[in-house]
Amino acid sequence: MQISRRSTAPTASLTDRPARVLLLSSSRGLGGGIERYLSTIEETLRAGGADLLRVDMLEPGVELTPAIRARFTSRALAAARRFGQADSVVAGHANLIPVAAAALRLSRARLGPVLLYGTDIWGMRRTDRAILRADPLLRPVTISSYSAGALSTLGLAPILRPGISPTWRATLLAEANRRRPLSPVPTMLSVFRLSDWVGKGAGVLLEAVESVRATLGPVRLVFAGQGPAPGALHELVSAHPDTELHESPTDDALARLYATADLFALCTRTRSRGPRISGEGYGIVLLEAQLAGCAVVGPASGGSHDAYQDGVTGQTPMDESAQALADVLHGMLADRARLARVGRRAAEWAEAATRPDDYLRTVFTALTGRLPTSEGRDIPVQPTGTGTRRGAPRADAPTGSA
Repeated sequence: MQISRRSTAPTASLTDRPARVLLLSSSRGLGGGIERYLSTIEETLRAGGADLLRVDMLEPGVELTPAIRARFTSRALAAARRFGQADSVVAGHANLIPVAAAALRLSRARLGPVLLYGTDIWGMRRTDRAILRADPLLRPVTISSYSAGALSTLGLAPILRPGISPTWRATLLAEANRRRPLSPVPTMLSVFRLSDWVGKGAGVLLEAVESVRATLGPVRLVFAGQGPAPGALHELVSAHPDTELHESPTDDALARLYATADLFALCTRTRSRGPRISGEGYGIVLLEAQLAGCAVVGPASGGSHDAYQDGVTGQTPMDESAQALADVLHGMLADRARLARVGRRAAEWAEAATRPDDYLRTVFTALTGRLPTSEGRDIPVQPTGTGTRRGAPRADAPTGSA
């Protein structure tokens, strides 16, 4: 039996006061796409005038134990009591569903969005799934059409695609606008939380790049992401020439890595069963790479097709094999002038797809059922246009066809 859920259409009568939001999060400071997603949502809600309180379960140096989970539950419920009446209680992960259900009642909120991504959908505990299905205030919200399909047994899940923090977006666009000479050796980049290197396909990417080197010559391969990197990944990288590992780069350093790469690749494996579940619900790093003017290669399956335009700003392998990936990499790296044009198209598309004002209204509608009371007054000024990236022809030079 399907339970009808309350409509979240913006309510005009409430726009005279700020939206009040309690945001429950599994972690802060540990890195990864989910943390970036939640941080952007938090920044967007605050920029739109929301009165927001965030409660995090984990932070660097804290291991998840039953005691830590119990302490988080106590803090979250105490925060809900103190916060008073809220418009919404947002659960930033499926494992927070029971706490969110209780906090909804304590804060007398009218809406409880539960943010869901990919592997957390497949691995959701039965009790959490039962609560989400039975509670009329809780509502699944997800990041891509792929993950929305995976939630079909729970009803229709609105899609709130990942946005890019305006400050981070401005940094990436500024890097895309810098003129750089074409390097003698092409560079490939892959960015992910380094502890997840197996599920993110680092080994398969290395094998594919080795195949490309055999026919095209030297190719520099860079892995970057939140560390520390496991010893096995260090060993793998050290065993391959022209391969580098950048642990926990700063935002400025990461933006430069994106902007100086010829091609970005995300090679996440899709494994819905077994001890090491993996999959890509969206792939926000693909969006970041394109903002910096880099063409992309996405995973063969999953929700990343929403994060780029296949055949226009990037390409997709036929399957998850190293050979299928090598075929795509070879075709793109063999013509670097064409690849640079694809990168410029990627920056143009990503700039239009991530405009902060548009995302502001989308976030408020999806998570509060309200319109923002402040139209992003705190959003930093955004660079306009995509400029001329490295390897780009002069303005008076013919570009030919893409």
